Amino acid sequence: MKSLKYIITIGIFGCIMASCSDFLEEKGYNTNYTYYNSNEGLNALVVSAYQNGRGMFSTSNTPSGIIFQEIGTDMYTIGGDGGTDFALYTSAMNPSNETFSAFWTDCYNGVARANLGLKYIESNTTMAADIKNIRKGELLFLRAYYYYVLAIHYGDCPLVLEPVDAPKLNFVRSPQKEIWAQIISDATEAWNLLPWADAQGKVTGDYGRVGKGAAGHLLTKSHMFRYCQKYTQSQSDPKMNEDRGATTDDLDLAIKYASAVCNFGTGAGSGSNHTLSPDYADLWRFNPKTGGPTPGDYAGPEILFSIQFSTNHFYNNQTPDKVNDGGNWLHMMFTTQADGMPMVTENGKGTESVSRGTSMGIGRDLITGRGWRRTSPTPFLYADNGLYGPQYYASSKQGKLIDSRLYKSHVWVYYANQTPSADVSWKSFANAAGTFDPTSIGKTEGSPRYVAGDTAIVFSVENLDKRFQSGTRSEKLALARSMEPYWYIPMQSITKTEIGNRGIRDGITNTFPTLIKYLDSRRASTNDQAGFRDYFCYRLGETYILLAEALAMKGDYANSAAALNIVRERAAWKEGESKYSHYWKYDGGNYADRKKSTVDEMKVTAGFISAMTDDARLVFFLDENGKETEGELHRFEYLVRNGADFFVKMLKERNSFAAPNVKPFHRFRPIPQKHLDRVSPMDPNGQNYGY
Repeated sequence: MKSLKYIITIGIFGCIMASCSDFLEEKGYNTNYTYYNSNEGLNALVVSAYQNGRGMFSTSNTPSGIIFQEIGTDMYTIGGDGGTDFALYTSAMNPSNETFSAFWTDCYNGVARANLGLKYIESNTTMAADIKNIRKGELLFLRAYYYYVLAIHYGDCPLVLEPVDAPKLNFVRSPQKEIWAQIISDATEAWNLLPWADAQGKVTGDYGRVGKGAAGHLLTKSHMFRYCQKYTQSQSDPKMNEDRGATTDDLDLAIKYASAVCNFGTGAGSGSNHTLSPDYADLWRFNPKTGGPTPGDYAGPEILFSIQFSTNHFYNNQTPDKVNDGGNWLHMMFTTQADGMPMVTENGKGTESVSRGTSMGIGRDLITGRGWRRTSPTPFLYADNGLYGPQYYASSKQGKLIDSRLYKSHVWVYYANQTPSADVSWKSFANAAGTFDPTSIGKTEGSPRYVAGDTAIVFSVENLDKRFQSGTRSEKLALARSMEPYWYIPMQSITKTEIGNRGIRDGITNTFPTLIKYLDSRRASTNDQAGFRDYFCYRLGETYILLAEALAMKGDYANSAAALNIVRERAAWKEGESKYSHYWKYDGGNYADRKKSTVDEMKVTAGFISAMTDDARLVFFLDENGKETEGELHRFEYLVRNGADFFVKMLKERNSFAAPNVKPFHRFRPIPQKHLDRVSPMDPNGQNYGY
C-alpha cells in the first residue's frame, strides 16, 4: 500500500528551509524556493506540511500530545516516572516551561508550511487542475487543523496567513473569535475541494492524505466548539467568559457535516466511504501474549486523519546517527512497569507487610514494553460509579459487564517470560480479613502458582470491600492475593492512592492497566524509544458521538439515539464472543453468560437521552467520548469546550491530584515566554489572564 509516511521525508527535506525552530526567530533568509515552482517540489511542500503533527503528538521525552490533552484531565493524571508535575496545576505551569513553547512552535511551523504551500499553489500553472485543487484542500485543512489546536489551548493567538519570508517581530494576538472564523473558512473551502477517500482510505492513491471526511470532522468539531460558547457566558470569574464568535447556524452545520461523514440521516447518500471497523479491538491489533500490531497498523475506512510513522527509521524524523530520537514514543507513556514488579502488600498482616520477592518472572521485552509511566489513569476511569458506571447505560448495567471498550482498550494480563525466582508457591494465609487454605481449591501447599509462560499478573476493577467484610484495605488486598495463581492487582483496592505515594510501585501512579492503543512490539530492541504506530487523530467513532450529541442538543432524540447506537453496538460483546474471565471472576457476571451478546443492553433510547437534564447530557456525551477515545489525545478539548467552570468542576470531582490547585484560568495555557521576548513592540494582550 502506498502511504504518505514513505514520501513525507522528501517533503521534509524539500521544506527544511521553509520553517525554523520558532516562527518568530529573527534570522537572515537566503533560501532559494525555485524548487517549489515545479510540480514535484510543490507536492513535496504539501507533504511536508503534515509532519509537524509528529512533534505535537508523539516524539520527545514526554510528548506534547499527552501533556496538552490527557495529563491533568479528569481521566489521566501524573505518572510515577517524572516530567509531568505541571499537570498538578502548580507553579510549574508557567510561560517559561519549554513544553508550552515547543507545542506552540510545532503548530506555527505547520502553519508556516501550509502558508508557503498555498502561495505556490496559486502561482502554479502546470499541475493538473483536479490535483491542484486537492493539494490546495489539503493545505487549507492542515492550516485549519493547526489553528484549531492553537485556539483550543491558547485562545487568542497571532493569525498568520501569509508566508513569513523576512524578519518580523510585530506579532499581536487576534481574538479567538477571529481564529475560529478562519478555521471554519479554511475547513469549509477544504471540504469543497477535497474528494472522499476511497474504500481503502486512500486519497489520490495515497493512504494518509486527508479527504472530505477529515474536513467534515474538523468542521463538526469547530462548529460544536463555537456553539458551546453558550456555556461559557456566565463563568464564576467573569474574565473567563469567552467570545468564540458563535452563529445561529453552528449547531445545524455541525449536524450537516457529521451526517455527511457518517452517511447518516440527512447525510445519507453523501458519497462517504467511511465505515466503522467491525471490532473495536481491530483498531489496536495487540495481543498481550504475542505482541503487535499484527499484521500491521489498522489502515481502513474508520480513519479520517492520522499522524503517520514508518517501520523504517529513515522516514521518522530521525537524526541520521541515531535510532531513538524519532518515531512514535507514545508506546511508553501510558504503560505500567510490569517488569520487576515487587510482590509486596504493605501492612497486609496488619502492621506487617506481606512479601513474596521481586523476581516474579517478568523481564522487560518487546511485548511487556518499556513502562515510562509518564501518565496514569485517575480512579474515575475504573471506579464502579466512574466512566463505566451504570448511569451511562439504559439497562442500568455496569459497563464492565457489557461494554467491551473497557477491556479492549487495556492490557489486563501479563505473562511470565522467564522462570520466577521469587517465592510464588501456594501457602496458607490468615489475617483480619479472613483465611485461605490452598487445598480448598485443589492446590498443594508449596507447589508453584505459575511457571514461565503462565499468567503472572492480572489487573481488575474489583472492589474488595464487596468480597470481604472484615479487615483493613491492605489486609483485604493481601488475602485476595493469597488466593490467586498470579500477582493480583484490583485497582479499586490498591492502597497507595495519594500524591505522596507517587514513588511506590504498588500505587495507582505506577501500577495500572496499560493503555493498549500505542503498544508496539515491532521495535528492534526492548529499550528502543522510537515506535512505529500511526496516531489516529480523527476517527469515525468520534464523529458518530459528536453527531449524536449535536442531534440531542437540537432536540432530535430519536436520531441522536440511533447515531449513538451505531457506536454502542460496535462496543458491545457479540453473540459467541468470549468475554474476559474477569466477567465471572471479579465483575459479578455469570459464567453461563460469558458468550452472550450485550448489544441490547448497550443500546440507548430516545427517552433515555431526553430524560437527562442539559447538564447531565453534557457529562453523558463527554464520557461517551471518553470511553470511545480514551488516551487518543482529545480529553482536554472536550472538557474546556463547555467553559472554564465545567473544566474545573470535572477535575475537582474526578482528579484528586489536580483538585487542590486547578483554577478557572487554567482553561487556557500560558503564552510561551520565548514568544513574548521576541515580540516588538510589545503586544498589549500578550499573555493569558492568570499567568
